[in-house]
Amino acid sequence: MPTKTPTIAIRLLGFSPKEEETFSTVLAVLREKGYRYLVLKTGSLQDPDIHIVNAEDLKALATLSDLNLGGAQPVLLIGKTEVNLHYQSMPRPIRWRKLFDVLDELIDRRQLLLTTLSAFGEVAVPERRRRERIDLDLTDPSEYQKMRRPSVPKGGIMIVDKDIRFREYVAMIMDKYGITVTLATDERSALMLDKNNRHAMTMINSSTPDIDPYRLCAELKKQNTDRRTTVIFLVDKSFNYKVANAQQAGCEGFLTKPLSRKQVLSTIQKFLQLR
Repeated sequence: MPTKTPTIAIRLLGFSPKEEETFSTVLAVLREKGYRYLVLKTGSLQDPDIHIVNAEDLKALATLSDLNLGGAQPVLLIGKTEVNLHYQSMPRPIRWRKLFDVLDELIDRRQLLLTTLSAFGEVAVPERRRRERIDLDLTDPSEYQKMRRPSVPKGGIMIVDKDIRFREYVAMIMDKYGITVTLATDERSALMLDKNNRHAMTMINSSTPDIDPYRLCAELKKQNTDRRTTVIFLVDKSFNYKVANAQQAGCEGFLTKPLSRKQVLSTIQKFLQLR
């Protein structure tokens, strides 16, 4: 039985929308040999397997430095940079066939490292900083205002969906952490439940009938101006996630269904302090 070709998720940093579209189109091409690649869309909360970074964009380099990635999280730099970051790099203009070869090699190394770590029972966590840090403060002042807000509360999780099965699935995952998971089936009940329970996170199934996820997100944020609360959309591949609308509503991002246990837990850990 032939083995299934794994799909490798890529996060782009520092590229223009036109460049991102080109990357997405080229890397989506199915090949007879090698890995399959998927460029994560803006707003996706899925953990990437590899980062491709515009080395000529200072903000992208600063973001990369702050990520503090380990050996199991490879990086490919595109273009020239004056800072020696010890990552694999490719010059411009991009030679797309060569790009596939470089990506395949990086992922081969990653897979070998993960296999080795697994064999020794170790966990692939970000390494302590061993690379030169880019000492640049390119943060917008408004971001510092957000950082001064109260820490994420311990108010549990709310699922907005007509179907109870996903709520039960998340509740099973959260049981060991002692976090309650409630269900709302419409916008009115969601706002009422949140007002009474002060949820730390809300996951909205975007395909739930009679629910506008952007409007509900905005109302939940308005209802929690005195505290931080996270809102995430659960979308299928046909859903057109509108980045501008989501940002205006205050949405933290989206996850594409179906979701694995690892994806659910990893996403929740990004926003809630699980003990």
